[in-house]
Amino acid sequence: MFEMLPTAILLVLAVSVVAKDNATCEGPCGLRFRQNAHGGARIVGGQAAQHGAWPWMVSLQVFTYNSYRYHTCGGSLLNSQWVLTAAHCFNGKTKVYDWRLVFGAKEITYGNNKPVKPPLQERYVEKIVIHEKYSPMTEGNDIALLKITPPVSCGRFIGPGCLPHFKAGLPRGPQICWVAGWGYIEEKGSLECPAGPLCP
Repeated sequence: MFEMLPTAILLVLAVSVVAKDNATCEGPCGLRFRQNAHGGARIVGGQAAQHGAWPWMVSLQVFTYNSYRYHTCGGSLLNSQWVLTAAHCFNGKTKVYDWRLVFGAKEITYGNNKPVKPPLQERYVEKIVIHEKYSPMTEGNDIALLKITPPVSCGRFIGPGCLPHFKAGLPRGPQICWVAGWGYIEEKGSLECPAGPLCP
C-alpha cells in the first residue's frame, strides 16, 4: 500500500500533462470507435479486435541498427504528446533513439523494417520518465511516461485513454475489465509469424 503513493503522484503528473498538452487530441478520452459485440474471455487465443476498438493502445518497439523494429511493450496514449507504460520495458534500453512508437495498429509484424502506412502513425521518443522509486528486482512502482515527438494526431483509429481520478481509490465492487494488446495467438506459439494477424 505504501508503494502506491509515488505511483499515484506520477499519475497526477500524467493528468496535469494531459490537461496542459492536449493540443491535437482534445475532447473526451476513452472513446472506442468500434467494438466487438462478443468480447473474448481468454488472453492467449482471445478474440481479434476490430480496427479502432482500442485507439489508445500504443506499440513500443525497439529500433535496431539495421532499421528493424521489434514490438516489446504496450502503452496507453494520454494525449498528443504523452504515453503511459511500464518502467520494466526499459531495463537495459533507456536511450530514446532505441525506441519507436506505433499508433493505430491492429496487427504488428515482429521484426518489421518497412514504414507504417496510414492510418497508422510512427513516432520517436523525445523523453523517457521512469518512476524515481522503480525497483527492477521487485518491479515496484513499475510505471513510466514517454514524451512523443512529433506529437501524434488523433482521429478514427487513434485517441487518448482515460486515467482514474486521483482520489478514486480501489473499486468498491466487481467491475468488468478488458485486457488488450499484441501477443501469442496460441499457447506455446512461435514468435516467427511474419504474416499473422496478431504477431507479437
